[in-house]
Amino acid sequence: MNHPEMDRFDEALRVWADQAPKTPSDEAARQVLARLPERRRRGWFPGSQLRLATAGAGLALLLLIGWATLPESPVPLIASEEMALPPLPDDVVLLWLDSETPLYLTVATPATKGGSQ
Repeated sequence: MNHPEMDRFDEALRVWADQAPKTPSDEAARQVLARLPERRRRGWFPGSQLRLATAGAGLALLLLIGWATLPESPVPLIASEEMALPPLPDDVVLLWLDSETPLYLTVATPATKGGSQ
């Protein structure tokens, strides 16, 4: 696809970019800075310490409210004397991988599974 307008624009941009600047960059920077309004410099910008303290106090208040409204942690389910497990068949072995993960293994001889003796 040929776009003559885009080709003309690209060529004009190349010609413009190849020109030397009319004002050296350091002089142009001084001119721009001279046009900016003067700002009085203090250690901190006026009022920023108050805004920072207010933001910190607000964050601390939110954390305190969040901590105070947390529900009590539930008691983890751990196999103990208090928790009676159902009786397991003779061919089942129960292994605990951790306090919440049981692993049930079924043990059988090859003859009961249809294998040869």
